[in-house]
Amino acid sequence: MNLTMAVSVLRRVWRNISSGLHLHMAVTSTVTFSLLIIGAFAILYLNINDLIRSWQENIKVVAYLKDGISDSDIEHLRREIVRIDGIAQICFVSKDAALARLKTQLKHRRSILDGLHENPLPASFEIRLVRASHNWEQVEQVARQIAVLPGIKDLEYNKPWLQRFLAFTTFFKLASIIIGGFVFATAVFVSSNTIKLALYTKAEEVEIMRLVGATDRFIKTPFYLQNLIEGILGALIALGILFGAYKFFVARVQTLGVWLGPFQVRFLPRTVTGALVVMGMLIGWFSSYFSLKQFLRS
Repeated sequence: MNLTMAVSVLRRVWRNISSGLHLHMAVTSTVTFSLLIIGAFAILYLNINDLIRSWQENIKVVAYLKDGISDSDIEHLRREIVRIDGIAQICFVSKDAALARLKTQLKHRRSILDGLHENPLPASFEIRLVRASHNWEQVEQVARQIAVLPGIKDLEYNKPWLQRFLAFTTFFKLASIIIGGFVFATAVFVSSNTIKLALYTKAEEVEIMRLVGATDRFIKTPFYLQNLIEGILGALIALGILFGAYKFFVARVQTLGVWLGPFQVRFLPRTVTGALVVMGMLIGWFSSYFSLKQFLRS
């Protein structure tokens, strides 16, 4: 394509957009709405994956001690636990330390603890396992050995809850793929029909170009280009809205003092934002392809 033809194509793109602005805004809005849904699922998917990975890398068993246990019994119990295979680290948390930690976690709501006359929290051992023991059979084996030791009141390692959560995550991943594919197909269908309306307003112009010998490629190129632009613009708008919502959510969490532990909510990485822009371009391209194919055939 020489310079003169390129300038001609760009002029036609500008003329097409400016003459049917409302239709092209509808296409851009469709792309934006579709990528908002897909992007929101992607953010949830990435953060849920991060959360699960964080939990799996920090699997621990919390052994709560009976009240009134002596310091010598605590030290003896520590030595017994260390002897168990699969133990990477053991940390003793006194009753006072447990209460201080709870106050730190509550932050702005710590006033609810002001009415306590005595510390209700038990002392405990927080036991981290070696990475080779990060499957539930080995966790249960370690937990059973700890549970029978004298001085242990209760154990906590949240197996049933985390297993249900992992099952939900598997379902969520599958649902995200299905919904993402459905939204993409719907966006292509709606956009192609909207583009078709724009094409019919150019029917006379296209017929004249055909009569003077214009090739299908020359006719199609401006429409492909303008819809690629609309796809990119829709993707950028969607990413802007998603980032604004993400910043608002993070600020809200900080304002409310919600404690998320070491987990940090994150936005989409560059690879995913780039993929969303490409997806916007694909919606524009496929929409143009199907609408032009049917229009020029007629």
